[in-house]
Amino acid sequence: MATRSASGAASSSDDDSRCLLFALSHDELGVIFDGLADPLQPVVAVAFSSTCLGLRTPLRAALEVLAVQHEKAEAWCRRHGHPFRCRRNSCTAVLEEVDLTMHHPRLTGDGWETLGMILRTRGLPKLRELMTSGSPFGAVGMPALCDGLGRGSAPSLRILLVGCCNVGPAGAEALAAALNRGVFPQLDTLMLYDNPLGAQGIVALAPALRKLPELTTLNIHSCDIGDEGVASMVDNLGKDDFKKLEKLDLCANKITDASVAKLLTAINAGGLPKLGKLLRFGNSVSDSAVAALDAAPGKRSVVPRLLRRADLDDGRRSSLRSSH
Repeated sequence: MATRSASGAASSSDDDSRCLLFALSHDELGVIFDGLADPLQPVVAVAFSSTCLGLRTPLRAALEVLAVQHEKAEAWCRRHGHPFRCRRNSCTAVLEEVDLTMHHPRLTGDGWETLGMILRTRGLPKLRELMTSGSPFGAVGMPALCDGLGRGSAPSLRILLVGCCNVGPAGAEALAAALNRGVFPQLDTLMLYDNPLGAQGIVALAPALRKLPELTTLNIHSCDIGDEGVASMVDNLGKDDFKKLEKLDLCANKITDASVAKLLTAINAGGLPKLGKLLRFGNSVSDSAVAALDAAPGKRSVVPRLLRRADLDDGRRSSLRSSH
């Protein structure tokens, strides 16, 4: 037994001495491990740390972190992934998810953060639709979701709906930073309705929204943006700003004739070339402002009359919402 132990120790020592990875510093090993550390599929990182005995000690702390991340990811996948596929292998199944819909109370603050972790490691490469509504944790959740996301973290995402989730200015700023990093390169529909973005939030978002190359639908219904927010979106539009935008929902915001004037100026200058549906509710915009927008040269066919509150009172609320 003693002889075998001594022989085994010598063999391990020889393996360690031949392992070229020992020429790397701990920081360099950490960079490699981080690149391999996938919370959904940790087996590759674990195998790397087991390449030779001497790697286990410097990577022990990182392995412990990965184990916690895997546990969180597995629990999240069981909770939010496809109910049938995830009974077999929850983490593997999520890699195939095309759409995810999460509603309160299922999406907690930790849930937002875990979803961000999964996106950071390219865990949802086929995801096209991500929708959540009614979570009260958006104020901290949106920054947690967006933190650390890099270019192409969600390469296939086309629809992002975050409605009535208490996303305020900080969340808007975090989302803007993510959009500027190219996190959602294929995004064509963004719906942020019923969130307290305020002027600060939409001013932070506007430059990033303008540059989204595929954006066709923007819903900022009831986001308390006001005239300042509209101005930040449409003042001095460049030739590529909102070049594909077709639907803009400004309903239930504190906008006045000043916002309509800004839109009219932008349209007359050749901006918003694809805009075909513009909605607003309430009585803060005058009939004369609406008429002026309707009469914009060459735009009558693509900028229809703004809808009034009365248009919602004839039983067509659901069809209007479904169009967005």
